[in-house]
Amino acid sequence: MGPKNATSVPIPVNPKALAGKSVIITGEIDGQSRKSAEQILVNAGATIEKSLNKKVQLVVLGENAGPAKLEKIEKLGLETKEWDELIEEIKTEGGEEPASGEDEDEEMNDEEETEEEPEPEPEPKPKSKPTKGKAKANTKAKAGPAPAKAKPGTSSSGFSITGKTVIITGTIPGHDRKQAQAIVEEHGATVAKSLNKSVELAILGSNAGPEKLAKIEEQGIETIHWNDMAEKLGLEVTPEKEVADVETGGAPDSIDGKTVIITGTIKGHTRSAAQKLLESAGATYAKSLNKSIQLVVLGTNPGPDKLDKIAEMGIDTCSFEALIEKLGLEAEASEPPKKKAKKA
Repeated sequence: MGPKNATSVPIPVNPKALAGKSVIITGEIDGQSRKSAEQILVNAGATIEKSLNKKVQLVVLGENAGPAKLEKIEKLGLETKEWDELIEEIKTEGGEEPASGEDEDEEMNDEEETEEEPEPEPEPKPKSKPTKGKAKANTKAKAGPAPAKAKPGTSSSGFSITGKTVIITGTIPGHDRKQAQAIVEEHGATVAKSLNKSVELAILGSNAGPEKLAKIEEQGIETIHWNDMAEKLGLEVTPEKEVADVETGGAPDSIDGKTVIITGTIKGHTRSAAQKLLESAGATYAKSLNKSIQLVVLGTNPGPDKLDKIAEMGIDTCSFEALIEKLGLEAEASEPPKKKAKKA
């Protein structure tokens, strides 16, 4: 559980995304207290279980989840999902207001989507060919591209996902995860809940997690980028949001007394271990991007919205590796223990 005085970041979510699901959180949630993290899931329609039991339908994994807990989760055969991955699926942009009592914060939540009013459902027609339909795509708050329209049948190039078991990873421009899944299902594919031996094709969006990509490569799964697939199937592609060009600055001689924050993945280290290393050099670690921050320490794959805000605020940056070397700190590898529980 995170520290009690951590500033909680409100995240607007689809109120029906987890409707009827019994969930439990284990591990530390970056930027959230346990209570605020649970409230976000409740806002999405979930019921919070107080202990691991057979009623639990989904385990949400944070950082540093206990090995004994993970072993019990695997023994019970419970579905698991990383916090960041789940939030990517259920969040909206500016939709539902956070529940009263949640603290407001300035931290950006990457690639959030705006939910539109649902279109009227067409009258059901007899099934003979793969279903025709219009994918109910959400558009970005600032941009207004047309929703992707699914065209029936196999493409002229012969490419088809009909009958294939696929998985989607990363951010799909103009669509939340459920909408992207609906589009591929309309073209006859089955969407797997986790990376497993049944998956035949991995559809990649932007900022796909390094661990996911490594696992996809390890399992020898065929991959295709969403935009390439969309072109082959005749879908209209929503342009990706331009990301601010944030240059990595030089590492300072000292961070003693400076307020800092890390964004992105620090190779070989958990976020908490990297944070403690900076604090050992005299830095104060911030829980969110705000005006008090004097230095942003960059890892790999920082979120586009985070980069936009860093550029907008004009905060100095440097890489984690350069900073550690400049300060002469000894950074021992602190990879989190491999989770044995299956991930969704």
